[in-house]
Amino acid sequence: MKIGKLTLLALISLLALISFLASISLLALISLPGAGISSASAQTSAPNAKNSKAAPTAQDEDARLKKYLDKDGGYKTKNGGYYNPKAGTYTDKDGLVADNWGGVTYTDGSYKSKLGDYYDAPTKTFKLSDGSVTKVPYLTPAEAIKSLRDNVEANGGYDKVATVKSMMMRIKLDHPLVPVKPTM
Repeated sequence: MKIGKLTLLALISLLALISFLASISLLALISLPGAGISSASAQTSAPNAKNSKAAPTAQDEDARLKKYLDKDGGYKTKNGGYYNPKAGTYTDKDGLVADNWGGVTYTDGSYKSKLGDYYDAPTKTFKLSDGSVTKVPYLTPAEAIKSLRDNVEANGGYDKVATVKSMMMRIKLDHPLVPVKPTM
């Protein structure tokens, strides 16, 4: 299956956005416990079971999100995609695979790297971002993908937790925290 450049760019942009949003939410979670501590010191009465409902800590939120993971630590989304943090990949319902290197593997075995380099698996041809085209008949698709990933990693484009961050953000979107109403 071939995908147009706009669709590929949209998919890569979406992955970058999800990664960015995950970073922001992690910063928000980190700052959340500090906010709870400062407001607790301003209390005038001793805490009891009735008034001690505080915002969830980062550990509470991690525990809440982890209950949605399968036995392998992955997560199946509501729209049919699957996050596999052990492999560092996300597979959508159509079979496209996004990875921690910012690349996409297509259903025909072709691969587009974060740097714009492309391996066309059916023709065994590299089409690099500098415009060069090289046919390499002796490489398997797995070897070609590894070489493109190695190049991304050598250029600082590998994020070993990109899939995990994206997965946790997706779980938050699929299963939002229901806010607790304060009791007076």
